[in-house]
Amino acid sequence: MKCLRFAVILLIACSTAILPWAAGAGEMKESGREGGQSVSEPQFREAFSRYLCTHLKKPTSDVVVSKFKVSENLPVPSGPVSLQIFQKERGSLVGLVRLSAMVSVNGVVRHEVTLSGWVDVFEAAVCTARPLKKGEVLKKEDLYVTRENVSRLQGQAVTDMDEAVGLMVRHGIRQNTCLKEWMLEKAPALDKGAAVTILAQMAGLRVTVKGVALERGYPGEMVKVQNSMSQKAILARVIDSAHVMVEF
Repeated sequence: MKCLRFAVILLIACSTAILPWAAGAGEMKESGREGGQSVSEPQFREAFSRYLCTHLKKPTSDVVVSKFKVSENLPVPSGPVSLQIFQKERGSLVGLVRLSAMVSVNGVVRHEVTLSGWVDVFEAAVCTARPLKKGEVLKKEDLYVTRENVSRLQGQAVTDMDEAVGLMVRHGIRQNTCLKEWMLEKAPALDKGAAVTILAQMAGLRVTVKGVALERGYPGEMVKVQNSMSQKAILARVIDSAHVMVEF
């Protein structure tokens, strides 16, 4: 009797140990019959980021992707997988960005996946070191450079201090404001009311006379000036801030 009980207990214990292995073996066979695979989200994210960095011409440290989402990601057959990332409609690669990924296995296109995410781009930005008034011409001491999230700035940010120096402020700007291109314009070489020397040259004869600018102008531009001797207004080409040339 005792031997029979022992045999029954041993049989139950052995059966319990075998069940998990049997279930696992069944799953492995089912997976093997399907022979499929799925591209993981990290793989899509890496391809998404690589595309952005290439087209924005930025290092990975300057491009941050958040709220990343993969849509319509279906299983594909087993084999080497390749991804081709592209943008269906031309648009900004900053802020909310949508791209498409063509998934291929063994060189054969299987399906298309939609990728989306919020893209922040960090780069040098030129900011104001003091309040600026309309019409002021920027000097180096008026500015400083810092690293900013330019994707959240409205308008194209100014990123090169040397390019900003010498430009004129179009309207009043507060201190510590990151400059945008639309805030600045080329400063005129000649201001309205400025005293100028009017140059005239013809047949080897060169004549100079004093005058006054009646309007502001840029180098090479035609402006009205007044001849101080005759008091007549004439057109002359701007040479610099103090000289204009009459053309015959």
